[in-house]
Amino acid sequence: MKFIRFLKSKTFFANLILAILIIGGLFYGLNRFLASYSRHGENIKVTKLNSLALSEVDKILSDKGLYYEVIDSSEYDPAFPRGSVVGQYPEAGASVKVGRSIRLTINPFHPRKIEMPMLVEKTKRRAIYDLESQGFKVGELIYVPYIGKDVVIEVKIGDRSVMPGEKLSKGTVIDLVLGQGLSDELIPSPYLRWKTLEEAQADLLARSLNLGSTIYDEEVRDTAAALVYRQSPAPTLNPSIQMGREIDIWLTNDYTKIANDSLEFRTQLPIDSSFNDSDL
Repeated sequence: MKFIRFLKSKTFFANLILAILIIGGLFYGLNRFLASYSRHGENIKVTKLNSLALSEVDKILSDKGLYYEVIDSSEYDPAFPRGSVVGQYPEAGASVKVGRSIRLTINPFHPRKIEMPMLVEKTKRRAIYDLESQGFKVGELIYVPYIGKDVVIEVKIGDRSVMPGEKLSKGTVIDLVLGQGLSDELIPSPYLRWKTLEEAQADLLARSLNLGSTIYDEEVRDTAAALVYRQSPAPTLNPSIQMGREIDIWLTNDYTKIANDSLEFRTQLPIDSSFNDSDL
């Protein structure tokens, strides 16, 4: 009976209210402390991490209260340093909460090795196809006297011959030594004006020619958008140069420098117009 009377007394209700206030105050204070300590609810903008080493990434993200995990090592990309970030999710500029993990794709420390295919006695077209499909890059086409025209005689890296089956890094530049045939056949100098560097290289390669010097105007800021405005030798409609010849080009972002004479060269046949899968 005394306990029941105590529960009904003013003293019990006063102590109960005091206990509730104390517990509520402690809970509120702890909540504020944790929110302040962890920056709960704060959005953070993700930094661009491309090309950075993991040690740099770790410092940048830890200072922001973020973490990272490596989800993949992609195919080797020579445009990025080894072991550096080549991709991230979320992307740079995205807003994330504190404690978020950023997923990273890194450039392998060691490029994958690829076996050199057998190219000797294959046609130029087939050899180029085989090299590029394996991840190699075609460098210089070197023509020498040989009965088989456009037939591969030797495969080289600089001054060194490369044997079939030799393992090389992906992206290695391979030079091809090709037969010139029995005649001193000449071909027209191609029209390269209004082409980007990549387009000019592809055009020259298709015509059994090599890219010589590449000169950019001083004011060029965007090399990807730069176009050829001058070349040496100049373009011709009639056969004038030998296969394997180097063509020097000048590129600019100022398109007013490019002579509008393309109509004169419309009579030229399309490159590789007869090319089909059977040629491979």
